[in-house]
Amino acid sequence: MRSNVYEGTKRKKIISQFLCWPVILGLAACQTIQPPNPQNSSKTAQLYSGRILIQSEHEKQTGDIELLLQDDGVRLRVLAPVIGSRIWELRANDSQILMYDYRDQSSSLHENSLEIREEFLGVDVKLGEIQELLQQPTKVSFLEVVKRDEDQRAIELVKRDSVLGDRLSVEINKWQEGEAGLFPQKMKLEDPFTGNKIILVFRAKQEIAGEPIVFEELPTLKPSS
Repeated sequence: MRSNVYEGTKRKKIISQFLCWPVILGLAACQTIQPPNPQNSSKTAQLYSGRILIQSEHEKQTGDIELLLQDDGVRLRVLAPVIGSRIWELRANDSQILMYDYRDQSSSLHENSLEIREEFLGVDVKLGEIQELLQQPTKVSFLEVVKRDEDQRAIELVKRDSVLGDRLSVEINKWQEGEAGLFPQKMKLEDPFTGNKIILVFRAKQEIAGEPIVFEELPTLKPSS
């Protein structure tokens, strides 16, 4: 039986198995967000918690998540269920993508290009697009609405290319009320060509004081003598 949490020790395998989204991003071993620095307390951030399913043709993995959205970037943190230890983390802004693997203490920093987004996330989704999707859209600038259920606030959208056709489909089943306002109950992002998908099930949304998302690789570990 395949483990419930993604297993493997090599960063290359992490990247290949993350061909399913997204989305969306620390060096401690605890689950909670660290208190912000006082000088940054005037900025607010949205913190979503829940579960994630990442599925490709060959692999499937699940875990708990913390998804942090703020003006300067996105951080997606995947945690082991129950115990809450960090497995890996993805940080992204409009120009950079940084991957941390907490199991072998490795990291890699990349330009935020279409190729890298698809390599890490499986679908081509930008920072601003993720934020727009989580704001209870009646329409989305980069997507075309194909179906809407007003009673459940459900919505189905698609990103189309004039040459390649459908590039991304998004389904939000309904919206729920939280302490920081409405947020999706479940969101699915899927690449129609590959079938790669990410399903996010959200439990809570909080508004917290933000602090800068830092894009620094981990120090290179020296082999033990």
